[in-house]
Amino acid sequence: MVQKFACRDVGIDCDYIASGETEEELMANIGKHAKEVHSYTDEQLKDPELMEKVKAAIKKE
Repeated sequence: MVQKFACRDVGIDCDYIASGETEEELMANIGKHAKEVHSYTDEQLKDPELMEKVKAAIKKE
């Protein structure tokens, strides 16, 4: 089952859609994009509130 995440689903004006076969793969893809494109730091990506928002926006197909 493929899992997907779109930046727009958490209110970010960005067309990026991440996908992965596992949650770990998906979260790695999201983290890489967040750092490279949105300039998030490792510390920001560890924020529990942000992680909850991201995980709630994941869709399984």
